[in-house]
Formats: sequence, structure tokens, C-alpha cells
Amino acid sequence: MRKHIAVLAFAALMAGVSTSAHAQRSWYVRADVGYSVDGELDTSFEVEDEDVSEARIAPPGPQALTINQAFNFDDDALFSGAIGYNYDNGFRVEAEVARRENDLENTSTEAVAKSLMLNVFYDFNRGGRFQPYIGAGVGYADVDVGDADNSNFAWQAIAGVAAPIGDRLTVDLAYRYFNVDDLSFENGLDADYNQQAVTLGLRYRLGADAPVAPPLPPQQPAEPPVTTAPVACPASEFVVYFEWDRSNLNQAALDVIDQAIARARECNVQGATVVGHTDTSGSAAYNVGLSERRAGVVRDALIARGMNAGAINTQARGETELARATPNGVREPLNRRTAVTISFR
Repeated sequence: MRKHIAVLAFAALMAGVSTSAHAQRSWYVRADVGYSVDGELDTSFEVEDEDVSEARIAPPGPQALTINQAFNFDDDALFSGAIGYNYDNGFRVEAEVARRENDLENTSTEAVAKSLMLNVFYDFNRGGRFQPYIGAGVGYADVDVGDADNSNFAWQAIAGVAAPIGDRLTVDLAYRYFNVDDLSFENGLDADYNQQAVTLGLRYRLGADAPVAPPLPPQQPAEPPVTTAPVACPASEFVVYFEWDRSNLNQAALDVIDQAIARARECNVQGATVVGHTDTSGSAAYNVGLSERRAGVVRDALIARGMNAGAINTQARGETELARATPNGVREPLNRRTAVTISFR
């Protein structure tokens, strides 16, 4: 069992290292607790039956009979922990240790399964508020039934949904099916083990945050004319930036808008185009709505400062026109923006 554990741990480590060049460089740890909802131990063992010879069904002498019996599990606890690695293509790889405890129904015997697994997951809607995922794992498990124990190959299937809490912490809710076949115990008992459980856990992202681009200097309109004679005003362009998954205006954004409006008051405004954008984290449909909200708050700020609402055209581009090209799922500050163009007569 120790040899198999060492091999699996090494394989999990190499899986993370070998593809890290294409990864988002995001290690994580997780811990889960769970409760079994179904499971059983399917057993078989041989006994000698001297009555077989008396029934003249077989040659004289004791005969070996195979007795098959399934023991259902009483619901009980599951504990697991893991260290894993996130990739920017939606996949995760992790090494997991777990312990499952169940009493055999209507008996005083307890079945305890301790496992080490190598799991692979795929996350859907990464960057969104809710992130469904599916996964599968292979490894080894040591199963104790009463005073007997044996280990063998194990596999599991997992499906769940995750909900991020901030930038590092994620809550996981999952269903797990776990299986170990062909267990052979010292007392002559053979068995197959399977368990189904629901788990709730936390996943914590390790390492430093992704580098954030330095703030850009406010884009100010051109200097006001030095003469009082009427002059033609060129189109004024500026950009307002937002925090991740936010559509509210911070003080820096309000300062940029105030400067642009002050310049516009010196010219004859013809109209304004307000275009909202997002980065590639989150689903495309969600990002269209987010970019629409970002364009809307800038439009409202322009109206509040005296601009005619009928002269403002708003557009929502979602993640389709990036200021800085990134793979899908990347939180890029330069892409979380609303661009404004004010034209003059």
C-alpha cells in the first residue's frame, strides 16, 4: 500500500509540473466533509456443507458452498483533503486522501475505507458566480471490515457545483460515487465495496495574485483654447475602469468623468457613444449583461452632470473586443472598462 501511495503522489506532482507552462499558475488546497446516502458491501465466502452428500447431489464427502450476501451501509461520515493545480483551459488535477466510515446495517461491524486518489476535473463557467464541474479519479484504497483488511484498485466519479467567495476561497458542493472491487480478506471473505455520498467543502487558492497592470493616468480632454474666439473642438475620448465583476464607479472613474464634462461644457456637444466591455472571466452571456451595466452607470453619470440623455448612445460588447488579448477565463484589469467618445458640432 505504501508503494502505491508513493507512486500516485509522484504522478500527481508530475502532472502539475509537466503542463505548468500552459497553466494559470494556480495551486490550491481543499478540505471536505460528507455524509453517505447509499452504499453496500457485497460479500461471498465458502463453507463446507456435509448435507450435500446425503442428498446424493454430489459424490460422498463434504462439499464447498459459496454464500453471497450484501450488507447495506448505515449513513455515516466522509472526510477528504487534497492539493491540486488549476489550468486556464478549465481542467484541474489533484491528489486526494479520504476516509469513509460506515457501520454494516443490523450488525456491530464497521467498514472503514482509506484512499489515495488522483483526480481530474473540468470546471464549467469558470469565473462565473456558480461553476458546475465533473470529475473522475483512480487510485488505491485500504478497506477494514471488522478485524480484517485488504487493499485494491479504486475509482470514483464526482459531480458538483462551486461558488467563489472572493478571489481565493471557493465553496464546493458535490456528489461522489466510490468503488473498490475484488477485495480478498484473510478470513476467506471476498467483497466489493461501493459508497455514494454528498460532500461540502472549501477550496483555497495558493500563491500570489496575478500581476495587476499599473493604473493608467487619467485621460484628460485637450487643453482649453487660449482665446475666446470660437474654435472647433475635436472629439474627446476617455476610458473608465472597473473592479472585477463590478459595475460601480470608484472615485478615480468619477474624476475622469468630471474632467471630461468640464471640457465638454466649453464646446457644443453633438452626442456621446458609451461602450461597455469585460474581461474573459465568466460566461459570454453573463459578460454581455455586465458590460451593459457598466455602460449604463457611465451614461447615468453623464446625464447627472448635465448631458442630454437623448444624445447618448450606449453599447455592450461583453468580452468580444479586448484591450489586451488573453485566454478565456483570465481576469485582466485593462479589459474591464467603459470607453466614451464625445463628439462636438
